Amino acid sequence: MDDDRKRALAEARAAEKRSDWKAAGDAFARAGESEEAARAYLSGGEFAQAAQTLLRVASSRSAAERKGVLVKAAICFSRAGDVPQAVRVFLDLGERQRAVDLLRSLGDTVNAARVETDRTGRVQLVGYAAAVHDRSAQDVEAARRLEAAGKKEAALEAYAALKQWGDAARIARALGKHERAAVYFAEADLPFDAAESFLACRDRDRALSHYVTVSPEDPAYRQACARAITICADRSTLSFDVEQLTTEFVGSGVQQDDELPTFYAIALLYEAQQSFDQAAACYRKIVERAPSYRDVEARLRACVDEDRGTSAKDFDRIVKEEQSFREAVKRHATPVAPTAWSAADLDRPLPELRDLPALPDLPALPDLPGRQFAVAASPVSPAAPPAAVAATHLFARQPAPLAVEPLREGLVVNGRYRLDKKIGQGGMGAVFKAFDLDLDEAIAMKFLAAGLVDEETVGRFKQEVSLSRQFSHPNIIRLYDLGTYGDSKYLTMELLEGEDLGAVLKREKLPLDKAITLLIQACRALQVVHDHGVVHRDVKPDNFFLTKSGVLKVMDFGIAKRSNARKGLTRAGVTAGTPQYIAPEQANDFGNVTHLADLYALGCIAYRMLTGQVPFDGNEVLPILVAHLTQEPASPRTLDPAISPELEAIVLRLLAKQPAERIQSCRELAAQLARIAAK
Repeated sequence: MDDDRKRALAEARAAEKRSDWKAAGDAFARAGESEEAARAYLSGGEFAQAAQTLLRVASSRSAAERKGVLVKAAICFSRAGDVPQAVRVFLDLGERQRAVDLLRSLGDTVNAARVETDRTGRVQLVGYAAAVHDRSAQDVEAARRLEAAGKKEAALEAYAALKQWGDAARIARALGKHERAAVYFAEADLPFDAAESFLACRDRDRALSHYVTVSPEDPAYRQACARAITICADRSTLSFDVEQLTTEFVGSGVQQDDELPTFYAIALLYEAQQSFDQAAACYRKIVERAPSYRDVEARLRACVDEDRGTSAKDFDRIVKEEQSFREAVKRHATPVAPTAWSAADLDRPLPELRDLPALPDLPALPDLPGRQFAVAASPVSPAAPPAAVAATHLFARQPAPLAVEPLREGLVVNGRYRLDKKIGQGGMGAVFKAFDLDLDEAIAMKFLAAGLVDEETVGRFKQEVSLSRQFSHPNIIRLYDLGTYGDSKYLTMELLEGEDLGAVLKREKLPLDKAITLLIQACRALQVVHDHGVVHRDVKPDNFFLTKSGVLKVMDFGIAKRSNARKGLTRAGVTAGTPQYIAPEQANDFGNVTHLADLYALGCIAYRMLTGQVPFDGNEVLPILVAHLTQEPASPRTLDPAISPELEAIVLRLLAKQPAERIQSCRELAAQLARIAAK
């Protein structure tokens, strides 16, 4: 290695350590390390340089590898604002649809239509020349001069190329390019404006996904709540994210008269999902400001009555049944003559009782062939008649109830399930690969050890089956039924081939792209769970199963919590879960956590996948919980410098102590991870 190359590599490594990615990329390029240069430029968001470097990398790759590198280059060109070059690369690769999709995502329907109908592959885009080739527009001042001169299209492209997202979004909105404005507002971390722009182009799903991320400190917070509730009211469903968004909004009460319809709408949504206590809280806020508003007082009374609900009605029924029973006893009981007592009777001592005579010995029983019986002492005397002795012998010879066969391979359980192979064994029980003889399909059967069958555990088994049946998603394990075999309880479920993520991480550290792919799959599953108003509360690698085909399955909803449950399987103040993956608020009050506790746990899993270790660990539970509550985790990049700053920022945001400071939904997290994966 020549001296110049050595110096360039040393300079690149030093620049990496101080996170000067532009300098690192330049140094790697001087050393001839194009792939390392591209990685550094991408880490620092230097997309134009990254794109040019990737073009050089592609020229040295095989035909099979070249296409993937060029696709990344095209994406980098688009992120740098050089849309024509991005389209050109896509067309040269034969990826016409990707070029069309890129243009449409930017709101450029004219050029998208031209590219879609052109079959020569040589179509020239219009409206980009000024922004791409006019080098006078490469600084903010020049872009502002273009805007002041009325050249808004050129100013838009200049601002986008300079990554001045707020200015670019503002101009895009003024030009009526609402989808493009929404994307730029999101890049500028202006979620309310992004949502408004998505709403303007009638994309309600994406609008809602941004409304729910608006912070209560944002001046537009109350307006965001009103918009989100309106969307939910139109769909007649209240999503879990919107419930979390509006907690402070509802708690602070009606601030202006124009908020009355919003409070009324969310109260109706709570009523529809039978959360009568929440509905009543909303109606009370309306009454405080406008007691005569619509039928709010009547609805409030009805919700209060419903909230008393089952328990009050059950109490009345029990009282009435008890009263009826007592009256029936009085009608049918034989009258008893009253006994006259005097004070002298109460003072008189009780008579002495004589000792009972000793019991006689039991006569010897004749031996019975083939069986041995343990017989307790019997009150039958030697002088007892033969019939009495015969009755005693008959009682002694009754066989004990037959026990079920122990679990073993080949056993048919309840005449339906044949146990083919034991595939797991632990302190809680055993798991078998089984065959459902009725439905002619392979399944898995999870048996709970007989000694562990109690009311709470059975309740968790029932909950796990009940919740699993609500979720129909390829990344959530399917549970079929709950049954009994002897003293054991069992679950029948989807048969999976592979191993859990915990076992994988104990053995190896995953490549970055695979780790991101698995996290995105987990997000998709947990978003479905959260949309049903359920918090998993035990998100950890052992509850993520990886099939041999690379599909992740979320398992074990035994301690999950429904957001509108009146009573759960845990009590307030009780902590459950796995210490290394438990959110600070979960350590304090397990019973009242929200879906953001699951996002914190996902952050712990991401931290371990990327660095090889959990954020906080130890030999005892209490110090781990205290660390979650009080300590900041080590920077992931200090443990592995290959982790990009963008990815590190996502992980650390997930691990924020305050739930409001975390990424607010698995949908949002998946979108951010997908953007990183596309680079």
